[in-house]
Amino acid sequence: MENPNASLRPFVLNDDDFHEDESSSQSLGSRNNDSWMVAYLDLMTLLLALFVIMGALSHAKAGVSLQGKSETVKTSDIPGSPKTMDATIERQGQKKGMEEDLRRVIGSNSLGGVMAVKATPGLIRLQMDAKLLFPIGQAEMSEAGVDALEKVATLFREYAKNIEVEGHTDNTPMIGGRHHSNWSLSSDRAVSVVEKLIRLGVPAEKLHATAYADTRPLTTNATEKGRAKNRRVEFVVEMGPQHTRQRQ
Repeated sequence: MENPNASLRPFVLNDDDFHEDESSSQSLGSRNNDSWMVAYLDLMTLLLALFVIMGALSHAKAGVSLQGKSETVKTSDIPGSPKTMDATIERQGQKKGMEEDLRRVIGSNSLGGVMAVKATPGLIRLQMDAKLLFPIGQAEMSEAGVDALEKVATLFREYAKNIEVEGHTDNTPMIGGRHHSNWSLSSDRAVSVVEKLIRLGVPAEKLHATAYADTRPLTTNATEKGRAKNRRVEFVVEMGPQHTRQRQ
């Protein structure tokens, strides 16, 4: 007997067919969703490129404006400018010139061993042995001291802006005589040198006298050699702005 449901079998979908159709439908929908998203991203990319171009143009205009204003700034007001560098080179050349002249004076007049020159930033320090200028324990200059001072006074007149004359002694106590202490001796010696420099033509307003007694020794006072080195007159010379030597 023929099965009455046989004719209906081609029209009945099994489970596999149903899932296949559903999967196909979802795939088609996904492709549709992707297509509008791609278009949206393209639009965002174009907008981003437009903003980048506009930003670059605005920065370029701002740079031109700033550059125009910067031309009004005085270069002399800027640290490290050519004018400032020239002034620094001038001071260095001036200090170098005086240092070289002092060393030449020392060498040409056989003053080596009793004089020393030290260059520090902005200053020249000249050390002169007290025995070259004064008899032991006295503040009146000797003839040899006057001769030595005349040689350096010429350089002081030419180069110096300010000169501090420092009197230094050893720590040996003063017994008897005119000076009752090393303070008195170092002070009188500094004043004596200043007064002589004024007579040699160094302007008085450039000069200062200072006494240190034995408070600033160069070396030990325990030996005669050390004490002799500590008895000295020092000239601390601040360079003047007027003179500049040409370096060879």
